[in-house]
Amino acid sequence: MTDDRQARLATLTRLVNSMLREIGPVPPGPGPVRLREPMSERALVVSLRHHSPSGHHVLDEQVVIDDGDGPRDASQEEAVALLLAIVASAVPDEATERIPARVAALAGQIADSTARTARYLAADPGPEPIDAATRSRQAEQSVRRGHPFHPTPKSLELDGALRGTGYDELERFAPELGVAFRLPYVALDPALTAEALDGPGPWLPADALAAAPSGWPVIPVHPVQLAHLHARTETAGLFADGALVELGERGGEVYPTSSVRTVCDPGFPTAWKLPLHVRITNFVRTVPPEHAVRAQDASRVVRALRGGWTYPGFSVLIETGRRGADPAVVGDDVAADLTVMFRENPIADGVRVLAGLVEEGPRGEEPVLVSEVRASGLDVRDWLHAYLRVSLLPMIDVFAREGVGFEAHLQNSLLITDGGRPVGFRVRDMEGTHVDRDRIPAGLDPASPLVYDGDEAWQRFRYHGVVNQLAGVIGTLGRHLVDERTLWAVVADILGEVVASSGPAAPWARDLRTSPTLPAKANLLSRFAERGESPLYVDLPNPIREADRC
Repeated sequence: MTDDRQARLATLTRLVNSMLREIGPVPPGPGPVRLREPMSERALVVSLRHHSPSGHHVLDEQVVIDDGDGPRDASQEEAVALLLAIVASAVPDEATERIPARVAALAGQIADSTARTARYLAADPGPEPIDAATRSRQAEQSVRRGHPFHPTPKSLELDGALRGTGYDELERFAPELGVAFRLPYVALDPALTAEALDGPGPWLPADALAAAPSGWPVIPVHPVQLAHLHARTETAGLFADGALVELGERGGEVYPTSSVRTVCDPGFPTAWKLPLHVRITNFVRTVPPEHAVRAQDASRVVRALRGGWTYPGFSVLIETGRRGADPAVVGDDVAADLTVMFRENPIADGVRVLAGLVEEGPRGEEPVLVSEVRASGLDVRDWLHAYLRVSLLPMIDVFAREGVGFEAHLQNSLLITDGGRPVGFRVRDMEGTHVDRDRIPAGLDPASPLVYDGDEAWQRFRYHGVVNQLAGVIGTLGRHLVDERTLWAVVADILGEVVASSGPAAPWARDLRTSPTLPAKANLLSRFAERGESPLYVDLPNPIREADRC
């Protein structure tokens, strides 16, 4: 199959699976599924080659439109248009006059995501990795198709001062193309700077610090962001006034991770989460002050707690500090464009991001995760049991004892294997951490943006850690190794052991095991309704409960 055809199929699969999850119908098994436009005879007919209880269905390439005059093959554009018509009819409280603009905008973003996916699939995957650091980088840079339940997982859109300028060098910095580059640095007037450094450091390379005016703080800048800062009136004025000073490219080469804007130097203990004024999927990826505070509050909580954890193989990577322009001086918007988060760099551990391990290769090769299970020599059920021991079980226990949950979706979850066997698990990106209001850890201000009501905190835990991450792992293994229901039965069994122990995590494990539904973020409906910051959720049949009842 050509790269273009693969990309179109990946897009259609994500659209259809998102629609089946968020709108319906729920398919009972493999075979044809009819998606009908309301108030019309038109329908899109797709065929599920593989049926997944968690919604990770595999589609046949051929799609058909039936408009009452008999079925006919549908082009990609026709299929997308019909699917978006169905979505438009399902979005709650949507003003009729806004629908055409929303449809056109999302169709354009879908086309952009598809075109970028094709280019990423066509790129040279590079040589086989020879060491742990190279394997870690390869996993970060092999997420070519992206989020399995998002309509535009690879869309990129210039925003703000660069919009419409023709400056589109984004693909020179795309992780999917295996790139590396040096970062430019800037020095900030101390009167302009806000920072809070909590970790042991070092945070920045020595040659960047040495190039700055005496006493001036330094931050790295993404090359695309530097162009934005010069193009934006407010920050261009700071350069002109001498409050921002360019220091040129410094430090060693960095590579972008799967998030695009976080970069890593394999030889340096700190990674950098950079503001990037580019719309990637739902959001412009800057660092707003509230997000920086959230991440730092979470890091301080985790740093205080993790020293007492006794979970073999499990840990959390914290943000060790932040530095940038002071929002009290320059305002929130400018501060969001000029704030950097410093993050623990786990390269020495040989971690690999799960989002890169669960994807098929660019030519349809089996996912690396499946190869790891084969290499381990374990029965896939025993492999999953070991995986749960280092991932889900520690996270449930932390939530039960401390009230702290993590945004442990596939892109924030890092796996360590030894001979293919799961021996370690790391969670990163503290911005998505959530704390139950009824169990606030010592030292955390109850007014912190980390704090949620209990039901919402548990909803976030279940979506990120189970529906997104664990279902992504099980869906991958179920496509290639064993019936997925067998694997969900393993999850039910190990949760049953937690319940039987009567420990602090027992009530939460019981809920995961017996609840009729689990929450899922409705990315398709939310993207159409432009509700990125307050997404819609839907309830899914709980595959753990269903497997336990079989």
